[in-house]
Amino acid sequence: MNFMDRGLIGPLLPLMIPFFGLSNTEAGAIVSLFFVGYLSTFLGGILSDKFGRKKVVTPSVFGFGVVTAITSIVSSVSQLGIVRVLTGVFEGLQYPASAAWVSETFPRAKRGRALGIWETGYSLGTLLGTLVATLLGAWLSWRAPWVLASILSIIVGILMFKFAKERPRKETPGYDEQVALGQHKKAKFKDVLVIRNVWVVFILHGLYNFTFWMAASWLPSYVIDLKGMTFIAGGLLTTVLFGGISIGLVVNGYLADKIGRVKSVSLMSFLAGIAMFFFTKVSDPVLVYVFIALAGILGAYISQVIALVTDGTDPAIAGTAFGVALLGGEVGAVLGPVTGGIIADNFGFQDAIYALPVTLFAASIIVWLANEK
Repeated sequence: MNFMDRGLIGPLLPLMIPFFGLSNTEAGAIVSLFFVGYLSTFLGGILSDKFGRKKVVTPSVFGFGVVTAITSIVSSVSQLGIVRVLTGVFEGLQYPASAAWVSETFPRAKRGRALGIWETGYSLGTLLGTLVATLLGAWLSWRAPWVLASILSIIVGILMFKFAKERPRKETPGYDEQVALGQHKKAKFKDVLVIRNVWVVFILHGLYNFTFWMAASWLPSYVIDLKGMTFIAGGLLTTVLFGGISIGLVVNGYLADKIGRVKSVSLMSFLAGIAMFFFTKVSDPVLVYVFIALAGILGAYISQVIALVTDGTDPAIAGTAFGVALLGGEVGAVLGPVTGGIIADNFGFQDAIYALPVTLFAASIIVWLANEK
């Protein structure tokens, strides 16, 4: 539900831009405002370490469900900007708490696959969001998808409150691993700041979110303007991208558990960069869909990057570590949509989309700075 909401806006931009009278730069800034609010990931990690994962995740889901409903009734650019920031705040609280919750529940040997499967919820949520936005947007209006998303989010919040269970921290495999390593005692916030992988993941998550949230925001407009595709075809392109990511998260998880996280991320992101580059060059609709699907499958490295944090972190500060590391992702997510809008307004959509393969190639190199034991 978290990612379903954020998946709505990209396909809806071709409808919302003329409704609000926005330039591409202004539209990109509206998308980026969501991720300004999402900087609350840092706070969400700290709160989940202190009060527990479920006590942070459940109110977060309720909160973004309510604010998503409000999005459907805004009537001005300022109102839209405010509700997008608030939506980001509530959704940002949930992400690091959930990442820590899943990571500490599984032993290292299964953690990559577990995180890969968990992350498919995010990619499938985005896929659902883009599909709902495209179909309901074309059928009714840009307002309709937000209503459906809010209802579903509130229902999920109720179910989580009633049925989700959280294991005591000291009974998790993650805690046992740190006991064996002698790293579980007197963990403090300052200990997070000296964990090398936290900062490598900060950069990699930033590149990942820059890439895919710039893509989610601007691919529909790009293919409508430059490749002559329809509104529905452009929206479905984003659905195909995140469908590929859903598959890729599982594939990357299995590969990383076999050959190592660093090798897996480097190899797959490099191949994804090649696929994304060819996507920018082809005009045949079939090949457009094929290459964007391949870019999604190969570029879905985020679950393995997240696992690099858990592998060497005491569960007592895992939420905080995720909060710091994932903060980099939100910086990238803030910059991606607005950067795409600025480049599109000044140089054209083609030059804007060229940034996507570049960031994937950068990730394939930077991951080698990580410490994998």
